[in-house]
Amino acid sequence: MSGGTCPVTGATREIRGYQAVRLAAKDHEAYSSDLLGDRDVRTFKQLPLEVDPPRHAMYREALQPWFLGTAVAVHDEAFAAIAQRLIDRVTAVGQGEVASEVALPYVMGCLAELYGRPQDLDEWISWGPDVWTAEAYARGEVTAESRAAQRERNFDSPTQRSGATLHAYLDRVLTAAMARAHDGVEPVDVWDELVRLDLGGRAPTIEEANGIANILLAGGRDTVIKLITGIVWHLIRTPADREFLAATPTAHSRAVSEFVRYLSPLHKIERLETTPSDGCPVGGDHDAHVLLNFASANHDPTAWEHPGVIDIHRPRQPHLGFGFGRHSCLGMNVAEREAKAFLRVLLANWPSWELASEPEIEWVEEGEMTFLASFESVPVTVDTRRPEPSGE
Repeated sequence: MSGGTCPVTGATREIRGYQAVRLAAKDHEAYSSDLLGDRDVRTFKQLPLEVDPPRHAMYREALQPWFLGTAVAVHDEAFAAIAQRLIDRVTAVGQGEVASEVALPYVMGCLAELYGRPQDLDEWISWGPDVWTAEAYARGEVTAESRAAQRERNFDSPTQRSGATLHAYLDRVLTAAMARAHDGVEPVDVWDELVRLDLGGRAPTIEEANGIANILLAGGRDTVIKLITGIVWHLIRTPADREFLAATPTAHSRAVSEFVRYLSPLHKIERLETTPSDGCPVGGDHDAHVLLNFASANHDPTAWEHPGVIDIHRPRQPHLGFGFGRHSCLGMNVAEREAKAFLRVLLANWPSWELASEPEIEWVEEGEMTFLASFESVPVTVDTRRPEPSGE
């Protein structure tokens, strides 16, 4: 950089705004995904997320059949039944907390159904919303600072993050699945199928199996929990939207799309800048990592009118809540169908929930934009004041 100063290590650059993020997400040559994320808690890459084409295509094509809309749709009624049980439980008790008592067990219940692992449900719930803070969650020690460090990919900051819980679980289940495969036992769940995937005529190595399994449990966990919590939070606060969606099932898909846009569950993702646009050399004092800021894209006022408002009547256009380009979220169909099943059940017989107190929400200000970063707590109570039948 002639006459300028190159950023020091750790000063990670961000790409912001709707068009800029879309362009960068598509350009894998300039912004490579061939990196190790979560470097503080794991030593292997999440696959296919952290490799570039053409290698990326091999993994994605092997996994794609599990996540096609038609494959996920067969679980719709099971998803709805899980939602109904959780909603009924809170209603029967008369109060509850949406994030931990509804959204977390709902998302984990859907994964247990989808992956054929009902025996793991209680264990997965015990990890909390983020696998990397499972031990801290069990001790009640997860902090806003640790979540902020994760969002900013600031792995030098002290946090409660650890991969011990997830890695111990994966070591146990993948070892058992490989033993069953060796013995010729028919596959019965996701781990049996994973270790027998066809990757160009061979089975996955143990490192590849860990990389795939890792993203199956870590990816789409806290993000969908935030989405489900956000749907309840908004509908309690906005009776007009609740009534419209209850009367207009055809609007559910558009509404879920708007919830994803506004909440932007995946705030940022890392890339490696292969040819830095600032003119600084890669390596040395220059941090080649860049962050694609999906939240800024989804709140860009040049792309969205009043982006800081949830508008379920907004004309639909592609958001970046599930990423963009070749590395768009593999589990997008799962997240959308989970959200729509939950929304359908919630609206079919609104459980008369009201906010018991002001929700605890972490907001982040970035320049002129404000994002909802996370829900700490959304406590609800059941309104027992029922309207009298009209008799008509």
